[in-house]
Amino acid sequence: MDRLSNALRELKQTDLYPFHMPGHKRRGITESLKDICLHDITEIDGFDNLHHPEGIIKEEQEFAAKLFGAEESFFLVNGSSCGILAAIEAVASHSQSRILMGRNAHKSAYNGLYLANIRADYLYPERMPGVSFVGKITAESIERALKDHTSYDGIFITSPTYEGVVSDIKEICEIAHEKGIPVIVDEAHGAHLGLWGGDGYFPASALAQGADIVIQSLHKTLPSMTQTAILHVQGKLIDRQRLKMHLGVFQSSSPSYILMESMSSCLHFCEKNREILIEGYKKRLKEFYREGKKLSCIEIIDTDLINSLTEGKINVKMDPGKIIIGVGKSGMCGRQLYDILRENYHLQMEMSAGDYVIAMTSVMDTDEGFQRLIRALREIDAQVIPTLQTSFKEKKDIFLPEVFYSIGEAFRMKEEIIALEESAGRISKEFIYLYPPGIPVIVPGEKISRELLEYLQEVRELGLSVQGLQDYEQKKICCIRNE
Repeated sequence: MDRLSNALRELKQTDLYPFHMPGHKRRGITESLKDICLHDITEIDGFDNLHHPEGIIKEEQEFAAKLFGAEESFFLVNGSSCGILAAIEAVASHSQSRILMGRNAHKSAYNGLYLANIRADYLYPERMPGVSFVGKITAESIERALKDHTSYDGIFITSPTYEGVVSDIKEICEIAHEKGIPVIVDEAHGAHLGLWGGDGYFPASALAQGADIVIQSLHKTLPSMTQTAILHVQGKLIDRQRLKMHLGVFQSSSPSYILMESMSSCLHFCEKNREILIEGYKKRLKEFYREGKKLSCIEIIDTDLINSLTEGKINVKMDPGKIIIGVGKSGMCGRQLYDILRENYHLQMEMSAGDYVIAMTSVMDTDEGFQRLIRALREIDAQVIPTLQTSFKEKKDIFLPEVFYSIGEAFRMKEEIIALEESAGRISKEFIYLYPPGIPVIVPGEKISRELLEYLQEVRELGLSVQGLQDYEQKKICCIRNE
């Protein structure tokens, strides 16, 4: 039973007058807000406290832990970002702490490095020949890194990636745990794997594979409101008190009961309807991929296609719920396909890259939605003139920049503003990233290369969103001053 949601509904039926926050006094100022505000309360009697849960919230978090198979689970009302910040702080126990981190991490992980004032050594994802997005972090790369530096305080991996690629989490955890190193997995795009993964169709969740901390965005792939997430912890390698302390630091001191109700209702709904939800979802996905193979110029990217492009040299695992629509031999760029789907077919995609588009799906998608997408792709595919391009361009946006300073060191150094086009060879004091997905292509303390500047020019010409620079016109960049 969803006790939190039931308690909020019961409160709505009482004549209890709210001489407490929030200031809307449970009265919506527009029609659309009236019902929402009735459930928007603060920590009044009988409704527990997220930062010191003893009652109804404690029960719901315990239900979540049991559902996902964690030892403890914590609701996050500030999204996965606050969980990532708290997780990094939990393992960074002193000023000399150092972690091993996938360079394809979300920008929040780099913010975590800065706030903890620690260094990271980077792991670079496996490149997949013929495919324009990177692959997994391999267990072999972890082994090589630990041979050179065994005193890491933690390992931070993003899995699945924005494109749905899953890393070797089980093997990585085994290697790390032999040396007493905890593994943090940003599984923001894989909350559904915690409920349905490991069934032979969806990859297993990081939690089931032994990760010590797993952060999931419920709102990305489950029926929960934007900004809702959850953090799971297990094992003896994490200082739980330190983790809880930092969850209190990075979460709002006035957590939203609307968001907590959304999380609680989402998990009870998924548990109650587990079988019917997943069976319908898998049926829709399988039918879509089956029809997608009939397209001529547009390519639906799945494990079969990647394995054929890489001649079976790379054993890739992907979440089929992330539909990657490649422009292939269509002559279009990703942004063109994205715009056609939105403007002509009223289908809003998740994001566009240079030569593909991502459609994010979930158990809440409908037969009609999938059918509209495949019909649109058939029509577009029939109208384009095939080009000689055989597949994707080689990946350009994962660079191997030289690291001169930690993020914290770079921020504390003297600065100067220079023209971006003249910055090759200088050390950046700013982040630059494409959003989405929010993975930095340059981080404060790293050397700006000519290749990076050329890449930024290319993606701007493709209409992709470049963010991070203080100068929104992207003509200037803040660099460390040359002394």
